Amino acid sequence: MSAPTMKSTHRDAGGLAPEVEAESEVEQLRYERDYWRGLFEQLVENYPKMAVVLDTEDRLAHHNDVAEAVTGFDAETVLGENVYDAYPISEDDETFAQTVTREGQSRTEDEYRSIPTADGERWVQSTGVPLRDPDGELVGALETTTDVTDLVDQQQTITEVQSQVSEEVSTKADSAVETTERVDEAIESTRSLADEQVENMEEVAEEVGSLSATVEEVAASAEEVNERAAKAERLAAQSAESGADAIERMSDVAERSDEVADRTRNLAEQVAAIDDIVEVINDIAEQTNILALNANIEAARAGEAGDGFAVVADEVKSLATEVQSESERIDEIIREIRTEAEETIESVENVADEVHDGTDTIRELVDNQQTIVEVVDETSTGMEDIAEATDDQAVRTEEVASMVDTAADRAKSVSDEVETIADANAEQAAFVSDIAVAIERLESTVDQLDIDETVTIERGG
Repeated sequence: MSAPTMKSTHRDAGGLAPEVEAESEVEQLRYERDYWRGLFEQLVENYPKMAVVLDTEDRLAHHNDVAEAVTGFDAETVLGENVYDAYPISEDDETFAQTVTREGQSRTEDEYRSIPTADGERWVQSTGVPLRDPDGELVGALETTTDVTDLVDQQQTITEVQSQVSEEVSTKADSAVETTERVDEAIESTRSLADEQVENMEEVAEEVGSLSATVEEVAASAEEVNERAAKAERLAAQSAESGADAIERMSDVAERSDEVADRTRNLAEQVAAIDDIVEVINDIAEQTNILALNANIEAARAGEAGDGFAVVADEVKSLATEVQSESERIDEIIREIRTEAEETIESVENVADEVHDGTDTIRELVDNQQTIVEVVDETSTGMEDIAEATDDQAVRTEEVASMVDTAADRAKSVSDEVETIADANAEQAAFVSDIAVAIERLESTVDQLDIDETVTIERGG
C-alpha cells in the first residue's frame, strides 16, 4: 500500500510559492529548493544587463550572456574560477560584488568605473545585492552592471567640446570686447563725421539754393541770348542783302571806272594830237618870224618905199611872236593836261582795281555773312535747346535742392541713430562682459565634469 500524497500550498503573505505534490516531506523540500534555484537562475540569465554572482570565496557562481558580451569571457571558462583568475584584475582591486559582500548591504555605485575586458577597458556602473541563506548567513553577492562606455565617451566628448567651445567662446568674447572697443571708437569717429556731414549738408543745401537761383538766372539769360541771336540772325540776313546790293553797285562803279579810264586815255591821245598841232604852229610861228625878219631886212634895203612893208613885217613878227608865245603856253598846258591825264588814268585804274578788290571783298563778306546767317541760325537753334535744357536744369536743380534738404534731414537722423548705436554698443559691451562671466562659470562646470577626476577606476569584473 503506497504512502499518501502530500500537497503543499503554503504561501506567505505576498510573493511566489510553489504548489508541490510530493509523497514525502523530503521530496517537497527538494522540489521547493529546485523551484527557487530555478527562479534565481532564470533571473540571472535573463537579466537584460550584465549579471554575475560571487560566493564568499570569490568564486564565480553565475555569469550571464550579457556578461559574456561585455567582458568577452564565456561562462564555461570562468564559472567556478576565482575572480582574480577569471578576470585580468589586480589583487589590490575588488569587484563591486566583493565590496557588497564585504559591507553586507545592498547599494548602487554613485560614480562610473572602468573594468578590464577581453577587448579593453569598459566603463560601467553597478548595483550589488548581498545573498544570505535561510539562517541569514552571507553566502555571496549578486552584481548587476550597466555598460556606460558610450555614455562616458559622450561625456568625455562633450567635456572636450565644451572645453574647446569654452576656449573658443572665451577667445571670441575677448575678440568681441576688443571689437566692441574698436566699434566704440568707430562710432565716436562716425558721430564726428555725422555731425560734420550735417554741417556740410547744410552748407550744400545753401549752395544748391544759390545754384538754383543762378540756374534760373542763366535760364533767363539764355532766353535773352536766344532773342539776341534771333535778332543777330535777322541783321545778318539784312547785311547779306545789303552786301549783295553793294556788290551790284560796286560792279557798276567798276564798269564806269573802266569807262572813265578809257575816256581819259582817249583824251590823252587827243591832247597828244593837239601837242603835235602845237608843234606845227610853233614851226609856222618860227618860220613866220623868220619871214618877218627877212621882210624887215628887205624893207630896210628899200628905204622909205619899204616903210609900209616894214610895218607889216613888224606886225607879222609881233603876231608870230605872240602866236609862238601862246603856242608855248598851250604846249605847257598840254603837258600839264597830259600829266594830269596820266595821273588821272593811273588813279582811275587804281580806283578800278580797288573797286574790283572791294567787289571781291564785299562778295567774300556776303559769303561770310551768309555763313554767319547759317551759324547764327544754328546758334539760335542751339540757344533754344540750351534755354530749354537750362529751364529743365532749373527744375532739376530745384529737385536736387529738395533732395539735399531731405539728405540733410537724413544726415541729422543718422547722427541721432549714431547716438542710439553708441548706446546699443555700450549695452553690447555689458552683454559681452556677462558672456565672459558665464564662460568662467562654464569652465568651472567643465572642470567638475572631468571624468578622470570624478570616477573611481576599478580593475575587476
